[in-house]
Amino acid sequence: MTEKDAIDTMKPSPAKPDHQGRKVLIAYAGLAFAVLCWAANTVLARGVIQEVNPMALSFWRWVFALVMILPFGFLYVKRDLPVIKNNKLPLVVLSFFSVAVYNSLLYVAAHFTTANNMSIVTASMPAITIVAAWLIIHERPLVFQVLGVVISTTGMLWIIFQGSPANVRNLVFNYGDLLVIVSVASWSLYSVFLRKFRIVLHPLSLLTMTISLGLLFIAPFYIGEIIATGTFSFTLRVLPVFLFLGLFPSILAYLCWNIGVGRVGPSTAAMFLYLLPIFAAFLSFVFLGERISAYHVLGGALIFIGLYLAKPKNPDRKKMVYQMDRNKG
Repeated sequence: MTEKDAIDTMKPSPAKPDHQGRKVLIAYAGLAFAVLCWAANTVLARGVIQEVNPMALSFWRWVFALVMILPFGFLYVKRDLPVIKNNKLPLVVLSFFSVAVYNSLLYVAAHFTTANNMSIVTASMPAITIVAAWLIIHERPLVFQVLGVVISTTGMLWIIFQGSPANVRNLVFNYGDLLVIVSVASWSLYSVFLRKFRIVLHPLSLLTMTISLGLLFIAPFYIGEIIATGTFSFTLRVLPVFLFLGLFPSILAYLCWNIGVGRVGPSTAAMFLYLLPIFAAFLSFVFLGERISAYHVLGGALIFIGLYLAKPKNPDRKKMVYQMDRNKG
């Protein structure tokens, strides 16, 4: 299939409003699932960061992801090769900002800063994404979107500070927080460029290519880390972690996120990242026995109010870039 033929299949066709509404709701569910996976990623990564160096964690996470996705993605990559050849630079850009920079810097930052500080700095991501979308793809933020960001940010900070403004005095920002800012900006740019480029590829083709190219960026830094600190050996404790990181936060979460951005846009998709502390608290409650406090409930309520306000009033009716229907069979 040529790129022209693929684009022709993307021309809008009449669709019932309720069908479009269902697609948007599915996109919302996918975005929420992606954030749930990344909350689990945060919990697991903190558990092994002391025994696995950050670039090793990033490199092997994506190696496991590539091994798992390649049997399914290879045929789509082979079929979409003409489109891939015509979009080499956009694919390199997407790989650099998502697979290479975003995750690697977060793992490095975990050595220099606290989980609390990382959560606070990450709260800036929706606002950064909205500004980037405005500047790069001219997606003007609506008043309700801005209001939603403010309310959701308040809810997220309320959870982080455990409902007590006095906890702000205990914060100390450092070098690691600057890395988190760069990481957050990188993910915001990835989300915006994903919408801007609108590469007509099957989702598995896109993810297989971004993982492959991203590993090429990570590999030199991983080799440098080995030279500087020595390698590590796989253990029975670490191996299941990599299997989980390769499947859920890497493959399934990225597929859901890419589809969600294609349907509702990067600004709305970024708002779902405010669910991160809620999901982290839920996972801690289920697996670690930590209790849910009143500040979790109040902060969560504010986050959901902000999400409701920020959702687009007239969702994008254009055909999604990564259409699954046209690729069935």
